[in-house]
Amino acid sequence: MSPTQGRPRSDNPKSERLYIRVTPAEKAEIQAAAKKSGFTLLELIRKGIEAINKK
Repeated sequence: MSPTQGRPRSDNPKSERLYIRVTPAEKAEIQAAAKKSGFTLLELIRKGIEAINKK
């Protein structure tokens, strides 16, 4: 038999989940910002965290 198939295991798996609650207006604003910038929602959040940490 062949060895296991599929994707190789990650050295740093993203196994944690984060849930937030926002208003419909906040959600629309976040999605519009992501679309305008060309980033995904997660990339946009990461960029925001980076900006705050640089201060």
